[in-house]
Amino acid sequence: MAGQVMGTSNTPGASAPGVAGSPAVPARRRAERTSEPGSARATLLSRAGRLLGTSLDTGRTLAAIAELVVPSFADQCVVDLLEDTGALRRAVSVRLDRERARRVSVPGPADRRVVYPNEHPCAVALRTGAPVLAEFDQPRATEPQQAGRASHSLMSDAAMVIAVPLLGPRGIKGVLAVGADGINRKFSASDVELVEEVAARAGFALENAALYESMRSLALALQHSLLPAHLPTIDGIEVQVGYNAGDESDVGGDLYDVIELAAGRVGIVIGDVQGRGAHAAAVMGQLRAALRAYAVLDEEPAQVLQHLDSLVQGLNEALLVTCVYAVFDPFTRECVLANAGHPPPLLAGAHGCHPMELPPDVPLGVGGVTFNDHTFTVAPGDTIFLYTDGVVEQRGRSVDEGVRDLCEALEEVLDGNGPGGTDATPAALCRAALRSSNISGPADDDRAVLAMRTAVGPLPLWRLSLPATPSSPSAARAAIRPVLEQWGMHAQADTVELLLSELVTNAVRHAAGPAPAPRYDPESVEDLDLESLELALLDNAPMSAPGEGPQPPDARQVEVVARRGTGTLWIEVYDQDVRMPRVRTAAATDEGGRGLFLVDQLSKRWGARDTRTGKAVWFQV
Repeated sequence: MAGQVMGTSNTPGASAPGVAGSPAVPARRRAERTSEPGSARATLLSRAGRLLGTSLDTGRTLAAIAELVVPSFADQCVVDLLEDTGALRRAVSVRLDRERARRVSVPGPADRRVVYPNEHPCAVALRTGAPVLAEFDQPRATEPQQAGRASHSLMSDAAMVIAVPLLGPRGIKGVLAVGADGINRKFSASDVELVEEVAARAGFALENAALYESMRSLALALQHSLLPAHLPTIDGIEVQVGYNAGDESDVGGDLYDVIELAAGRVGIVIGDVQGRGAHAAAVMGQLRAALRAYAVLDEEPAQVLQHLDSLVQGLNEALLVTCVYAVFDPFTRECVLANAGHPPPLLAGAHGCHPMELPPDVPLGVGGVTFNDHTFTVAPGDTIFLYTDGVVEQRGRSVDEGVRDLCEALEEVLDGNGPGGTDATPAALCRAALRSSNISGPADDDRAVLAMRTAVGPLPLWRLSLPATPSSPSAARAAIRPVLEQWGMHAQADTVELLLSELVTNAVRHAAGPAPAPRYDPESVEDLDLESLELALLDNAPMSAPGEGPQPPDARQVEVVARRGTGTLWIEVYDQDVRMPRVRTAAATDEGGRGLFLVDQLSKRWGARDTRTGKAVWFQV
């Protein structure tokens, strides 16, 4: 390789080691040249300001650099960036193909690593921090590859090369090199100054893009850390979620979750915190943590939203939150939903796709409202589809139009007309929904979707109703054993019988307490049986309906429900008492008080929850 290399430095009198140095041009003369009216230099720098000053994306900034210099100023352009490890990475390589009169991209190797020989202009520019102009009088040979690393012949066909370091506030970020063929185009010392000006603008633009991407990555990492990393596996359902960040600079407050509840039930939630940025994501994280805490207490969806409403009001911030929370029982296919100002859930299946009919109530944070539960029975194989407003709300499209477009996109998948004719799995429905939200243009808001498909076949479920009498525990033990044998749970039979007997015994002994509210709705105060109410409060007897006498304790029922999942058995005991059980520490002389202690020690989990007619105590083995 033969050639002449000239170097310039930002420090007067300094030069690159081993190369001839030329004095730097004073900044005043540069400014005068830049301001010359109608000059090509001024035009190029003006374009550089427009292209590089409006991008916060590294890829777009690199493309803008290539667009600036090729083909208007140079025949080739190379930008290589330094990684944090000190390695040099190929960012962009563009050259002018004169035979075809167009720009073509020159791809690098798979790992995109670049190794320059020590005498290469780019290596000199990186080493010295000063621009370099190199002129070659003959083509250069290809540099040999070094073991274990990719080696390049960079601009080996260029007659002249200008290499300028990309300087940012935190030091050298990389190198910008442009090449001329020497026949149609040649470089002069003034061209070095021009490339240096472009490199200065490019360096700051790349630094800003890197800082923006770092902040955005941090915000996204925060948001993703506040969302579930893994979804639980629950018998009888298949759940999938999807999330796409909006095109705006800040992250959003979209939240979703799948919560495993007692006795094989599942809670699903999706919501949206008003506003954007890390603050909205932090509020979303607080609400999701609180919602999980309320949900595992097995409270009804409306009551959970009531708690969240109080929590949002207590944040002392003027923000609103929309949310849908639903509890689904795969064994009975019953779904109970409550909506706080969120777009209505969709029900998709063989019948098509349509919004579920339930009023939205008001968003969380308004206060002074009572949320309502709405009960649905979901058909086998149907899918409940939840989504945030970013999926259906976009510029130039109303919410109703967005919901209709979303239903049409889901129906295409349900009919097998989606991409590739795939099955209508929850994952396919989520992809179709996110894809449809991009049809009308870039999305400003984040988009989150959640699809839960129910199983086609029934899950093993067994029920038994018994009177609240002393003989019921032994009757329950005798009835449950053949069921366990049929389900192949011989090894657990003794433990299950013991724990079931304790729960039924507690229900018989202690379930003569206060009963829940009457099942009738009096039309007026005069219709209320005040005598029955007084008797119920005095002797803890259940309250009777109008025209009936007090219900005797012997009329009470205890219901046993067994549910078998994959590797799990749940036993529930229902009674009409609203008081919750608690584990006692029995003394050595106490005859009782050890039943729930046994349940706590021998079961995997146990608990109790309110029901519409009393409570349910359950355990899991």
